[in-house]
Amino acid sequence: MPKVCMIGSGNVGFHLALAWYEKGVQVVQVFARELKKAVQLAEKIDAQAITQFQQLVPDADLYVLAVPDHVIEQVASKMKAVLPTSAFVVHTSGATPGTLLQPYFSNFGVFYPLQTFSIPRQPDFQQIPICIDASTLAQVQLLFTLAVSLSPKVFQLLDTQRAKLHVAAVFANNFTNYCYHVAEMLLKEDHISFELLQPLIQETVNKMKQLSPAEVQTGPAIRGDVNTLQRHLDLLSTHPDWQLLYQHLSDRIQADLGTQ
Repeated sequence: MPKVCMIGSGNVGFHLALAWYEKGVQVVQVFARELKKAVQLAEKIDAQAITQFQQLVPDADLYVLAVPDHVIEQVASKMKAVLPTSAFVVHTSGATPGTLLQPYFSNFGVFYPLQTFSIPRQPDFQQIPICIDASTLAQVQLLFTLAVSLSPKVFQLLDTQRAKLHVAAVFANNFTNYCYHVAEMLLKEDHISFELLQPLIQETVNKMKQLSPAEVQTGPAIRGDVNTLQRHLDLLSTHPDWQLLYQHLSDRIQADLGTQ
């Protein structure tokens, strides 16, 4: 198995390193700005905890930048000063092009697990799509080997494809979660538990395993139920921002799905 250095010990880096360790991949170093965080992960996977780029081993097969998008280029620049130009460096971002690494390393790519991660919650990598790409076929094959050790769902996507996927993920996950937040706040106003909505949410998710979202769509907007729409808007009169969101989403449902 390849020898890997993990740059970053946050949500993505933490779970990737643990999952690889369990599959026999040698994660030799864990870099973090704070020694405590590096040690916390490194001790779990028999790796060396480091806080200085100068401590990076120069002969790893892969360096994984599991860092926030806005610091990827900054970190790559610092790594360039201590690693061979031929080092194979990838990041884990869905929105950032892999070519951002090209000015710093001749061998670069992306290893993007399409999932939301948090350190306390153990992810099931068998269910997580992993999107990869690299600058040469040999590097793609290396990433594929590492990806299939974790998940059967591995896809090679270009930067443009992955960017579109990331936008879609924001709609599917982040925006819907915000709508759950609005729903919870509305219910709390009348001391109603959000738990009442969970079976409805789960049933919608289950349906989409067999049907398209357009086929699953229900509610007053797609039915053209003007009276119910107006009652809901009236109920939201004390929350004008949510009222505007309700109106806009209802308009889009009617415009995009109403004729299907």
